Amino acid sequence: MQIDRNALEKLLSLNDRQLKLVINKLAAESGIDLSGFNIDSKDIESIRKGLSSATDSDIQRVAEMYEQNRRK
Repeated sequence: MQIDRNALEKLLSLNDRQLKLVINKLAAESGIDLSGFNIDSKDIESIRKGLSSATDSDIQRVAEMYEQNRRK
C-alpha cells in the first residue's frame, strides 16, 4: 500500500466499517494482532481526527514505519 496524501483522503472517505477493516488489514500485514481490542465508533472517530490532521511529515514518517515493519 502506498501511503501518501491521496491514500489518506481515500481512507477518510470510507465509512466506519470499511475503515475498521482497513485498519485491521494494515495491522495484520505489520504483524500486529488487534483481535484483543474492541475498536468502537469513538475509536474510529479519534482515528479520523488524527488522520485528518496529519501533516505531510507525519504521513512520510508513517509510510517509512509501515515499510520497515512490512519487511520483517
